[in-house]
Amino acid sequence: MVGLGLWSRRRADPAGLVRHLVAMQAQEHAYARWSIGQRARTGANAVDGAFDAGDILRTHVLRPTWHYVASDDLPWLLTLTGARIDAANARRYTELGLDARTRRRADDIIGAAVAEGPQTRHELAAVLQRRRIATDGQRLPHLLLSAELHAIVCSGPMRGKQHTYAAFDARVKRAPARAQDDPLAELARRWFSTRGPATLRDFTWWSGLRAADARRALAAVESELSSYEHDGRTYWFDEWRRASPGCRVDLVQCYDEVIISYTESRDVLATGDVAFPVPFGGGGLPHVILVDGRLLGRWRARRTTAGAVVETRLARPVDEREQAALAAAVERFERFERT
Repeated sequence: MVGLGLWSRRRADPAGLVRHLVAMQAQEHAYARWSIGQRARTGANAVDGAFDAGDILRTHVLRPTWHYVASDDLPWLLTLTGARIDAANARRYTELGLDARTRRRADDIIGAAVAEGPQTRHELAAVLQRRRIATDGQRLPHLLLSAELHAIVCSGPMRGKQHTYAAFDARVKRAPARAQDDPLAELARRWFSTRGPATLRDFTWWSGLRAADARRALAAVESELSSYEHDGRTYWFDEWRRASPGCRVDLVQCYDEVIISYTESRDVLATGDVAFPVPFGGGGLPHVILVDGRLLGRWRARRTTAGAVVETRLARPVDEREQAALAAAVERFERFERT
């Protein structure tokens, strides 16, 4: 919780926070931006400003899903994982009738369109259709994914409630030389320093690397890390952090890094009383409530004209201290939404 920034007491720059965590899964932008804000201790306006300015980008990298990354980290992360994701999509491309020639042609058309300025999905679909490339069903998202993986486009500024795509070269800054020199080591170094204690299997899942590459990445930084054995698992970390939050409640979105970073050791979130599966399910309340870093219940936000209203469902009774901590956590989210 400390390494992941959830119990940080300092305000942080949103882009610097994303850079510190290497990448943050960003499936649902409306909630995922809260994962940045609650760590940076800032409001939605600051996060949205960094996103619209291109300091934070939302694109497909690592596993084939949406992630936030800092602009200067995207080139080396894409070099490390882009070709593998593209190859993993080969069968789906074939099923959709998107052969290599069609994808290359679509890349050129999309690239020319965004060179004139950011474009929404609908606008890019219209451009492709005019050039006789069908975009029905799942063809459009896979054509856009291909363009992302080939460094043609990345996220642009919001246009009202609509996302846009912008030219990669117009939004992306140069990566640090160290990351370019040894991207596997850089990824492992920054991941274990923020997610540790964690296992190699956790890292392999999060990064989407092949098992052999994940082992090489850990081996490259093993001398910089400490480790310990517990229940047949080896946990790696850069320093041992102790924290006594004193009854701290956190509302985290279902794809928050405190959940999605782990697979083998995700069970450390559970208690003797609460052990429901995360992050999926939840009976309409998909997001997770943690007390002192352990599972307590679920939540969601209803957005009304008066602002966000948080609904909760707890898995066990709480005492007065926990109830007060929960109220404070709800207030932090609602304050984020309105500032």
